[in-house]
Amino acid sequence: MNTSLPLHEGLHRLASEQLSVDVATRGARITSLKNRLDGREWLAQANGARASEPAYGVRFTDTDHFGWDEMFPSVDSCAYPTHPFAGLDVVDHGELWSRPWETLEVSAATIVQRARSERFHYTFERALILDGSTLRANYAVLLDEASPAALPFLWALHPQFAMNEGSRVELGGDRTHVIDTSDAASIRSVEWLGDLVIERDVEVGSDRMIYVAPGELIEEARIVDHNGSTLRVTWDHTFAPYLGVWIDRGRYTSGHVVAIEPTNGFFDELARAHRSGTVGLFAPGKRVTWWVELNVEQGEGSCANS
Repeated sequence: MNTSLPLHEGLHRLASEQLSVDVATRGARITSLKNRLDGREWLAQANGARASEPAYGVRFTDTDHFGWDEMFPSVDSCAYPTHPFAGLDVVDHGELWSRPWETLEVSAATIVQRARSERFHYTFERALILDGSTLRANYAVLLDEASPAALPFLWALHPQFAMNEGSRVELGGDRTHVIDTSDAASIRSVEWLGDLVIERDVEVGSDRMIYVAPGELIEEARIVDHNGSTLRVTWDHTFAPYLGVWIDRGRYTSGHVVAIEPTNGFFDELARAHRSGTVGLFAPGKRVTWWVELNVEQGEGSCANS
């Protein structure tokens, strides 16, 4: 049985026998994704000191890093590349994470939220649907009919997953190399070792950003703990054909964090992706939809439901 519980003003909880999911109205940030059967909290938690609501336009790295948010219409800050908004600032981490969203519906297993951008004339909507051990996110973006042309927008998922000692990231499909974009001025191809392990692949106090090479098909990404607890991420490849993985070992976060980031653009800056022809266009008046699914599997041992 699923239940929706108002925890306090601005935060809701969806819960099934397998999962509990906490969702905020500010930024529609998912603050907790917990496997109730083995006690595994999959999302990085707020430190507290910097967990206050961010102001619009603040740099993401100046805030507390926790939870899952949506990056749109860019990841990195840049000047918007095309008419009629050419030269207009696109803020760091996009617009959505620092703004209040309207809650359209809350039911036993669903919360539907929406944000409106007067700056770029779009409406962004996300519906979360909890079914047992699976959380599905259905997305829709509608650009105003009055827009004079199709416009480029870059979306990327940004779930900051908490990694345990020895947890590894596995990517579906076969590959020998991935692209390291940690230094945007010096992009390089690096050997793929079959998985990512923070203790092996990231220096203490640093972070890395890698991408699967554009054109390589990837069916899914997953995090596997040493005890078998698994989180699996799948998504709509027709909308989001690219995948980035951000790994942090104490540079910006207090623990070990991995963000699995399916995206419709390559790579983090809207203007750069537009110049290279690797970002999707949104036509006026046309509702663009896509989806993401997360599924959790229980590891060894269990705990009481919470």
